[in-house]
Amino acid sequence: MKQSFKCLILVLLFPFIAFSQVNVTGVVKSSKETLVGVTVWLKNPSTGKNQGASTDIDGKFTFANVAPGTYTLSSSYVGFKEYANAAFKVANELVSVTIELEEDSKLLADVVVKTVAKKETATALINTLKSSFIVADGLSIESIKKTPDRNVSDALKRVSGVTIQNDKFVLVRGLADRYNSALLNKTQLPSTEPDRRAFSFDIIPTALIDNIIINKGAAANLPGDFAGGLVQITTKEVSGDFASASLGVSYGSLSTFKDFKLIESVEFPSTFPSTNAFRISGNGDKRAYTKLIATPGITESSSLPNFNGSVAFGVKRNNWNVLFSSTARNTFSSSTTERIDYLSSTDLAYKYKDINFSQTKSLSGLLNVVYLGQNRYSWKTLANYQTEDYFLNRTGENYDNVQNIYSNSSNAIRKMVVNTQFDAKIKTWDFNVGYNLMLRDQPDYRVNPTASYLNSGNPYLTAWRDTYRFWSVMDENSGNAAVNKSFGDIKVGAGYLKKYRNFKARVFRYETIDMLGEITNNTDRYTADFDLANGFVMYEKEMGLLKLNTGLRTEYNIFTIGTADFSGQKVNVKREYLDVLPSLNLTYSATEKTKWRTSLSKTLARPEFREVANFAYYDFVRNAQLLGNKDLEKSDIYNIDFKWELYPKAGEIFSVGVFGKKFIKPIEQIVADGSVPSNLALTYTNPPSALVYGLEMEFRKAINSWLDLYSNMALIQSEVEVQGVKRQLQGQSNYALNGGLNFHKGNNTMNLTYNRVGDRIASVGFQGYPDIFENSRDVIDIVFLHKFSKGEIKLAVSDILAQPTTFYQKPSRDLIKTNNETSVSLTVNFNL
Repeated sequence: MKQSFKCLILVLLFPFIAFSQVNVTGVVKSSKETLVGVTVWLKNPSTGKNQGASTDIDGKFTFANVAPGTYTLSSSYVGFKEYANAAFKVANELVSVTIELEEDSKLLADVVVKTVAKKETATALINTLKSSFIVADGLSIESIKKTPDRNVSDALKRVSGVTIQNDKFVLVRGLADRYNSALLNKTQLPSTEPDRRAFSFDIIPTALIDNIIINKGAAANLPGDFAGGLVQITTKEVSGDFASASLGVSYGSLSTFKDFKLIESVEFPSTFPSTNAFRISGNGDKRAYTKLIATPGITESSSLPNFNGSVAFGVKRNNWNVLFSSTARNTFSSSTTERIDYLSSTDLAYKYKDINFSQTKSLSGLLNVVYLGQNRYSWKTLANYQTEDYFLNRTGENYDNVQNIYSNSSNAIRKMVVNTQFDAKIKTWDFNVGYNLMLRDQPDYRVNPTASYLNSGNPYLTAWRDTYRFWSVMDENSGNAAVNKSFGDIKVGAGYLKKYRNFKARVFRYETIDMLGEITNNTDRYTADFDLANGFVMYEKEMGLLKLNTGLRTEYNIFTIGTADFSGQKVNVKREYLDVLPSLNLTYSATEKTKWRTSLSKTLARPEFREVANFAYYDFVRNAQLLGNKDLEKSDIYNIDFKWELYPKAGEIFSVGVFGKKFIKPIEQIVADGSVPSNLALTYTNPPSALVYGLEMEFRKAINSWLDLYSNMALIQSEVEVQGVKRQLQGQSNYALNGGLNFHKGNNTMNLTYNRVGDRIASVGFQGYPDIFENSRDVIDIVFLHKFSKGEIKLAVSDILAQPTTFYQKPSRDLIKTNNETSVSLTVNFNL
């Protein structure tokens, strides 16, 4: 009877014994420290099921609910040999394992699962920064998803010491956009603007990237042309099969469902005669040619909600990884601007009210193909096409010309950027070949001014001499190649970058209602040729608790600008530079969780094509002309950094750093002598020297299981002395502050973020005309995120306070005041 009862109990318990499940936990480390962001795989050979997990900031991982049996446990990580255990046993109790990845030992002969190292998580990013030899900060896509940011320019303002200007240009440590450079994967990005040295980061959607790292210290294997920071954008890769889609809409408080105005742009006719042929034509022929150019009227409508969407899929087959992603967006915006300027301390030059409308459309695509075998090969391509259409309606008084003003202007910009590159890592060799295409078309920039005698009550008449129609085309092709070779702790490399730009414009104004007159100057076109050869030798060594990175980089640069003066005489500007750029980076690991960093380096800032070209660009919105300066020289920069970092617990960081920069011949934008408020002339110059120094702090703290607090701050001082007068460097903010609270429980997350940037000089004035400053303002965003089995829903409210943007002259004279709008967006992401 007892025996039968025991058998019955065994039969009843058999399903629970046979199918009992346990947790498998472990830690991944090297011979020196635990590793963050490592991918670990647990494969069941009988079923083929493969589970994946990533290590946290303490190097720990967990597989939940694992059935007893024999598995293949494997792991791989960049810089380490693959690990595999094909006889990993799971019993009926908790299993704990330690995996030690080897750096230099012989490759194990067991079965290895190769994968793309995870880069998109916050823990993976922290590990990258923690193990870096140089001073750097960054942002992962995991963190970006908790914000309303849809493009890289929005996201960058979350990084310590980084601010954004005009919603698309990056400033690092308060330095103007021209002092920063950008890499997309391993290819240097070109300037996208015809009137400044800057890359428009708003053209890269955050949906296409894994992380952003900003190197604030220099190293011999990095480009030397930066002072604030080198922005490195890494696009997505794939480590498994997936498919996803997203759809979003947003509402703008000033623009959505409101009256909206645009003027359709007109392409310049291909049959239109050349400048000389048109000028010598009779009036009858000129009127016939003028008819070739359409003159669309104002289109009025009600603006729709903003739209964005994306699709993506990834495929992993054996050693091949393929990722395709595409995003599209359509955005409307509207604002009002008050503009005034002065003839003297009390007398107004003009007083305008502008109503601004804009519509931006963009389409982006990404294709990455990666082969992971004994060697690694990758081909990565990113393409973006963006259209921007603007309309401005201006009313007010011009006291200088004794007129009432009623004018409008329209502008259209078409941008296309294509970046493609091939990389190979073959044993100790690294190869990279890349190509960039940048096209920028400005079809039909129009100014339609009407005026009447001041306070006369007379009808408004067209001011024909102030009419304006402008077409321009800019294309830039660049190719680069680089090869690096490691000899133990020594790395040597060489590279070459070639750029060619062509810019041309046609400019007209109306002489009568039906006849154009051409006012194109000989300066309204230029060509530019740029060659940069580089070579470096770099030594990296871990010596116990000390990490050393030091090296020497040499850059030889020749660039030429071909243009003409007003008389038609050719003007060729040529620059030839040979620069030797040393760097030294030391990291001392006082404990496993604390690091001290020191960095010394020399970098430089070369003039951009546009800054030296003899070309004048008229900006109706600012009442200004932007002129190049053929005598502009490069700037040499000497940098020093000290930084202390603490990683107390998983997901936490606290760091404090100080830095200093000495500029020899910095490059600044100034208001040229002799300018008047109704027609400012902006140009570039080299003051003798400048000094920038500051303090940076960052912390991220888990208050409890459902609340995280994070913040970063930069306090910066700068000093330039020109003709005995001291001031801050143009474009330099004296502080930048970011902060946030992250509430998370279960599948729900709420993220509250704050951003504020100190006042900065927008344009340097002259004797009798003070510097123009841009004000600081508070920006608060809030995001609600809910995850469900097949995706997530994100509700975001951006710029809740919507404080105005103001440009002013000290002590308290506002010149330009533009209101900003609050937007509310809803995005749904689906895993297909």
